[in-house]
Amino acid sequence: MAVLRPSLLTALIVAWTVSLGVPFAGGEDRAIEPLPVVEIAPGVFAHRGHEQVPSRANLGDIANIGFIIGGDAVAVIDSGGSPTVGERLRASIRARTDLPIRYLINTHVHFDHLFGNGAFREDRPQLVAHERLQGALMTRADVY
Repeated sequence: MAVLRPSLLTALIVAWTVSLGVPFAGGEDRAIEPLPVVEIAPGVFAHRGHEQVPSRANLGDIANIGFIIGGDAVAVIDSGGSPTVGERLRASIRARTDLPIRYLINTHVHFDHLFGNGAFREDRPQLVAHERLQGALMTRADVY
C-alpha cells in the first residue's frame, strides 16, 4: 500500500466532473442529504450503489462504498463516483460521529470508487491505496 498525492486525484476528479457536468451537492447555504447506509457490523457502514451505468441522473452513485468508525478515527472505504456522492457519504459519517476522518482507502482504480475523494479534502485524511494506483490512474486519465 502507498500514500497517494492528493493533487493527482483532485485533478482527475475536477476533469471528470466538469466533463460530465456533475456538480458538488453542497454549498454554504444548503444541507447535504446523507447517503443511505446500513450498519452491517458494529461501527461498519455500507452503501450499495445503483446497478446502472454512471450518469447525471444517478450522479455516479454506482459503487458499493462505506466507512468504519473506530475508537479514535474513521476510515472511509472508497468514496464514490462523484463529488456529490462523496459529500453525501461524508454527511452520513458526520450524522453518526464527530471523530476525525483519518483514512481514505481507495481499493482499486475504477473511477466509481474514488472520484468522491475531493469531498474529504478538508479532513486531510491519509490516502491509502496500492502503490501502482497513481500510475494506473494516469494511464486512464484521458478516458476518465
